[in-house]
Amino acid sequence: MRVPDTVLYTERLVLRPLTPALARGLLAAPSGRGFPGPDDLDLLARTAATEDADARHTYLLEQDGRPIGTLGVAGALSPDGDQELGYRLVTPARGQGYGTEAVGALCAVLEREPGVRRLTAEVRPGNEESRRLLYRLGFLEVDGGSTGHLLFARAAPGSAPAFRRIAGRHVC
Repeated sequence: MRVPDTVLYTERLVLRPLTPALARGLLAAPSGRGFPGPDDLDLLARTAATEDADARHTYLLEQDGRPIGTLGVAGALSPDGDQELGYRLVTPARGQGYGTEAVGALCAVLEREPGVRRLTAEVRPGNEESRRLLYRLGFLEVDGGSTGHLLFARAAPGSAPAFRRIAGRHVC
């Protein structure tokens, strides 16, 4: 049996594991402050509809008790040790370093997971804020990505920086 994710704390944020019960509550009573946004609704609906005990590393971002976004893994760990991540922040929370803080915390957790050799994220062209966030956290732009998207990767500590072409799934 898998140990449930724990609440993560950063300097200014709380990263609360997104459970089915929490997702149902967020869908029933939106915050009215831009959360959930259209992209979050699908994640919340999928999470609310499942009782999957293996769901892992998906978090609600809270700042001063208010939800400001979501982040987590996108899909299972690949046989080569690649783990894709994704994140979203409501517009008023952007540009304040919350994304860097939250994604950095998630990277630290994921890099301790058995078998993780590389973290990846896809970015829409023109999303300069997301590109800068990933560069700040040591990600590099690499070949690959789904059609029309940029792929970024970061080798886990102790792993060889073997960057190769892979297909991504989640777009930031």
